[in-house]
Amino acid sequence: MLQNSRFWTRLVCGRPNAGHKVNHHLRKTRAIFLAPMSKGLTFLKLCTAAAFAILAWIASGISLLDDDWGHLKLASKGFAFALTTGWEGLIGQGGYYRPVVVSSFYLDYLIGGYAPAIYHIHNILIHAGCAYLVFLFARCLSTDRAVAWGAALLFFLLPIHTDSIFWIVGRTDLLCTLFYLSALILFFKYMQRDSTSALLGLAVCSALAFLSKEMAVSLPIALAALVAYRKAWNTAPARCGLAVVCIVLLAYFGVRWLVLGSVLGGTPRVSIIDWARDSVKAVAKFGMSDIWWLGIALVIGSAGIFIFQHGRNILNKNAGFCRPFALLLIFLLGASLAPALGHLHNWYLYLPSAFFCLGISMIWLNKKQPILCSLFAVLILYYGVVIGREGFLWREASQMSENAIANLMPHARATTGTLFVCNVPSAWTPSGTFSGKPLFAYALKNALAMRSSQPLQAKIAMVNHVWLTDDFAYRIHRTNTGFDLAIAKGGFFSFHSKGQGQTPPFEIVQMWGRVAVHATDSLSIELNMQLEDRVVIYNKGEFEKLWP
Repeated sequence: MLQNSRFWTRLVCGRPNAGHKVNHHLRKTRAIFLAPMSKGLTFLKLCTAAAFAILAWIASGISLLDDDWGHLKLASKGFAFALTTGWEGLIGQGGYYRPVVVSSFYLDYLIGGYAPAIYHIHNILIHAGCAYLVFLFARCLSTDRAVAWGAALLFFLLPIHTDSIFWIVGRTDLLCTLFYLSALILFFKYMQRDSTSALLGLAVCSALAFLSKEMAVSLPIALAALVAYRKAWNTAPARCGLAVVCIVLLAYFGVRWLVLGSVLGGTPRVSIIDWARDSVKAVAKFGMSDIWWLGIALVIGSAGIFIFQHGRNILNKNAGFCRPFALLLIFLLGASLAPALGHLHNWYLYLPSAFFCLGISMIWLNKKQPILCSLFAVLILYYGVVIGREGFLWREASQMSENAIANLMPHARATTGTLFVCNVPSAWTPSGTFSGKPLFAYALKNALAMRSSQPLQAKIAMVNHVWLTDDFAYRIHRTNTGFDLAIAKGGFFSFHSKGQGQTPPFEIVQMWGRVAVHATDSLSIELNMQLEDRVVIYNKGEFEKLWP
């Protein structure tokens, strides 16, 4: 009888522990299929850690460059000065209002004075924080962990970010992006949990983003896009969160008006033509490197792959994940980019590139297409090499800056009148690179004053600027009232403040004289010189005395 019961038990339920063996085989099979993705995720994490260490080491060897001098000098005046003045240190005269950035500079100043390494390491830390927020934001959108890490690593190594991470004043974009992405993530959390702490964090991060850079004013539009993506217009948390951010934005406009005397002063005026032109340029620039066409190829190739992967579902309203996700990223990219259109610089692409990187990672890191994953890894390694090389070029530019200051300092100390400086190097763009490295477009006077151990009596007059490319050489012809200058090779004349944006021929009149610009490589200078004045000219890394 007992044997018969065992027989029927085996027949109905199977052999003892059979279920455990089946589960074991399922787990083993699952582990085999997921092992490559797990290794890929580990690879991405190791690459991120190595990239952070290398970039931090490179950045620590870069000195203060151009705008850094003036803004750090202003920031050293303290928190009260940061809150009550504009970005240029003015009150009631319009411009930009960025007290969060100035306050962060002041904290660095309290730690290490004007030592540049402190500021640069801080920039790299913020950049790493932004990359991690890209990962968290991607996870909020229910993307795969590997896709999220890939987007974060791509964002961290994107070559277009060099101006923001290697230039100290690029911190405006870093902090704006840090708080902008934080606000998006907290808004997601608030819609999910209806948490008071998340709502408070959303209000604080929104305010800090607005007070870091004017590009953050697009935040309410980005939040509205998230509400549409979640189909949450009728929920109380979505409406409450949007209302709080709008109230914070109105308060920000009020503070700007009290301090600067204007609500939107300092923002560029744009036409529809400028807006359309910069929109196209921005899309091509996101993936740009020293290979000028790579950005265009990356965008076109990614679009083609996306259409191939989801072609049947793109026009289907019930397509599930791919269509609304793609539309969300396009809308977020456009909303965050819109405030910069019309006066587009590389650093304006820092915030929008977060959504660009997420889209690229989503398309290329496809578990069903390992070839695309391999190509994505090659792209990451290539971008890592490019941004590392750019970092060393920034180091070389900082050495050029330091040598110029050291060479000009004896002339400044020996002059009791006006020191006329000709051919001031404004920037340096070596061949084969895609961005200029700033030198002295504006900050020569501040650099000399901050580096001198004693107050300088000389008044510094920057007569004209040159933008260096390769080995620089010029020709000079003395006239009765000044000099005729022509560039033989290695650069062109550049114009900042007066003369900026004008096409030669034109004339610049100053209190100390006149500059007649004939072409981008030819100009004439007339100076109102006194006996105590001195004229020097930049040539091959040194300043040569022209007069007396």
